[in-house]
Amino acid sequence: MNRLRTIFRGSPIRGISSIFPLSLCLLGIMISMPPSASSQNSESPPHILFIIGDDHGWPDSGFMGDPIVQTPELDLLAEGGTVFSHGYSTASVCRPALQTLLTGLHPHQWIQRKEQIEEEIGSIIRPRLEVAYFPDTLPRRLAEVGYRSFQAGKHWEGSFADAGFDAGTAETFSPGATLGNDGNSFGRPEPIDPLWNFVDSASEQPLFLWLAPMLPHVPFDAPTEFRAPYEGQGLVANAILYYANISRLDALIGEILTGFSQREMLQDTLIIYLSDNGWEQEPYIDHWMGSVIGGSRGKMSIYELGFRTPIIFNWPGRVAEGRVLDDLISFEDVHATILDYAGSSVAADHRGFSLRDRIEDPSQPVARDEIIGVMDAQRTRESEFVEGSGLGGLLKEERAAFVRTRDWHYLAYLDRDERELYRIDDDPFEEFDLAVENPDVTTALDARMQDWLETYLAVPEPSSSWLGASALLTIVIFRRTKRRSAPGNRIFC
Repeated sequence: MNRLRTIFRGSPIRGISSIFPLSLCLLGIMISMPPSASSQNSESPPHILFIIGDDHGWPDSGFMGDPIVQTPELDLLAEGGTVFSHGYSTASVCRPALQTLLTGLHPHQWIQRKEQIEEEIGSIIRPRLEVAYFPDTLPRRLAEVGYRSFQAGKHWEGSFADAGFDAGTAETFSPGATLGNDGNSFGRPEPIDPLWNFVDSASEQPLFLWLAPMLPHVPFDAPTEFRAPYEGQGLVANAILYYANISRLDALIGEILTGFSQREMLQDTLIIYLSDNGWEQEPYIDHWMGSVIGGSRGKMSIYELGFRTPIIFNWPGRVAEGRVLDDLISFEDVHATILDYAGSSVAADHRGFSLRDRIEDPSQPVARDEIIGVMDAQRTRESEFVEGSGLGGLLKEERAAFVRTRDWHYLAYLDRDERELYRIDDDPFEEFDLAVENPDVTTALDARMQDWLETYLAVPEPSSSWLGASALLTIVIFRRTKRRSAPGNRIFC
């Protein structure tokens, strides 16, 4: 496909508009000031503000060089901190990705842990309640070193208390929960007062705040003020509404940062931003399921657009400003980094590496030279979709895996015996398959992938009930939309 976003590919961290919202001005002032005497010293753990976007594609931010999508709050957050431009989720769909961030476990390890616990207790754990049996969630580990924790937004693992949070918006969980149920509407459109109620009632303890608003996630229903900047540019309808939801997320982040600034907490807060998984939406090209789950190489795919997300770390006076690192980073590493900054450590069986040394001193060695990923369910190809089959016709149990090295992205559809290879930095949207021209590279990367699958992911076959499509099948009611039809409030996934 001829990508029309040819003007995009600028260097990450672009210049910011000279007109900022209030929170930008406040944050900029805080960044430019040297640490005050009242700031926490080097031995004091920071508050940790962990903001998780939902379906935010890696190219679709100003600080990543996009000339269309307006994200002034994220741009300034990136300028004032360190960005890992090549972060990778452990799944291209929300629930298993969030499982890794919460526990440090790869989604397949999550399955193994659940099965081990069920064997120990002699009974089957009700679906989505197994986290209550996991001792190593972030809030539980952080509580051991004095933190109080708060959850808001998307949370598919029981209530906030089941995961170990002290308070939160997810008071219950039901398999049919979507936007407006069980706390998912935090900041969209519900006010974020529960966050401030928790923060303002806190004592002197450090705080861990897990904020996962369902944005830019469908429905693409951003108010007029967020759609207006994208209209009149010739963008397709889905692009206008998706980009508007990104700007809506950006404004929500600004509201949160303003609240922290007003409370004089920014100097003592480590801020982290990433997206749970990726998305594909071209500015001038409609995708046949664009208003539902985006283009075929984004969410729920095995491609770069599905897994990759930039990761921002910002702590005024403590994290270097304007630094961009292209290390290959896994969500397992984000979990480990949070624990490290809090003064804790990862569990013995976790495979994440703390990024703290790299953040504080880029001369330190890179932790990984490759990322390997797997999905047990794939999107049905357009030619295979059966009209009227609903979500069951959109997704299929089909294992695929990838190996991402510094130079290459190798993909294997294992059940189809199909292989693809891309020189990824030269071809970030994976348009030119080089597998045939590079058999030695393909063979070598396939061997590394097979070794990883056989040793790292020794999981019983029925894993698809927990990965990939399962994250959608239990919570979505799908109805077919026509290609190029106008998007609206259709579906949550």
